[in-house]
Amino acid sequence: MNGLILCCIASLIVVSYGSDAPCTNAGGHCQDDHLACHNGHYQSGMCSGGTHRRCCLTSASHTGSFSSGIVSQHCLQCICNVESGCKAIGCHFDVNSDSCGYFQIKEGYWHDCGSPGTSWRSCANDLACASKCVQAYMSRYINFSGCSHSCESYARIHNGGPAGCKHTNTLGYWSHIQSQGCHHNSK
Repeated sequence: MNGLILCCIASLIVVSYGSDAPCTNAGGHCQDDHLACHNGHYQSGMCSGGTHRRCCLTSASHTGSFSSGIVSQHCLQCICNVESGCKAIGCHFDVNSDSCGYFQIKEGYWHDCGSPGTSWRSCANDLACASKCVQAYMSRYINFSGCSHSCESYARIHNGGPAGCKHTNTLGYWSHIQSQGCHHNSK
């Protein structure tokens, strides 16, 4: 019996600590740090294996600008600040599923925005791709919702789905957006 318990604990440790998921969830890939990390930098503690196996995070996931579209750059900045401090923070479990990256995009949202980039997680952790997804999502749903073309509507749809601008449960989120300096018609 003690041997079985020890075996199960050892298996749990390997499953818990032997994963590359923290790196891949942040949009990176694990590799030996003697290899070049093209257009990026290495971060320790995100990959299984030895000390020289580290996460290569591309610069594109940390710098750049927002994609253009119907949502103003200022409004996108406010949403990005509220969602992640405008950083590629990887994925976190939130309301029954993972939310990832700069705008904390869920997989369904990514599909609804046209599935840009190579994958949901990598797109969400790349500022240009994630903001392109937000722009496409808003273009798809703003007329469906019957709400005005305003920062308030975009923020509330981002938080509450296609008709989020009509739901009172998104008003608190809008208050957080306003605290970042955005207003109803922020340009």
